[in-house]
Amino acid sequence: MLLRRIVGPSIAVNLIVLMVSVGVVSAGWVQCRSDPVVRLSNGLSLDLSADIGVPLWEVEQVDYILHVPQGVSLAASIATPSWPTTIETFTLYDDAASGEYHTETIVYTTSSDVPVTAHTILLSVLGLQLDAASVPGFDGQILHAYVNAP
Repeated sequence: MLLRRIVGPSIAVNLIVLMVSVGVVSAGWVQCRSDPVVRLSNGLSLDLSADIGVPLWEVEQVDYILHVPQGVSLAASIATPSWPTTIETFTLYDDAASGEYHTETIVYTTSSDVPVTAHTILLSVLGLQLDAASVPGFDGQILHAYVNAP
């Protein structure tokens, strides 16, 4: 009888925890992620991404504006695969100081007040992380991230 009293409540608690966890996991589908990579002429790469709080089909466009050191140019860009309804643009200006990289991320959606977090990771020629920055905001805002090469 004592075992039944202990097991009964613990099963109920486990079921509640399971239902709450499933609700959180199920709600997670409404977020999507833009995740392009930009290779620069100096061999470094910028791994850019934006966590966007709506489903993919509500994202219209993601603009990435890159400010890199003078003399550095865009060697290649790899857009987010399987984004058939969304446009990603890249604009590069070589107007930053030596070793400084500044990104501006702007997300456009069909909704309003959508939470967005822009991420910028600076990678070495070998793919090692040199610096990273994350900036929270909302769709339609310019989200500025600054990273530096040592």
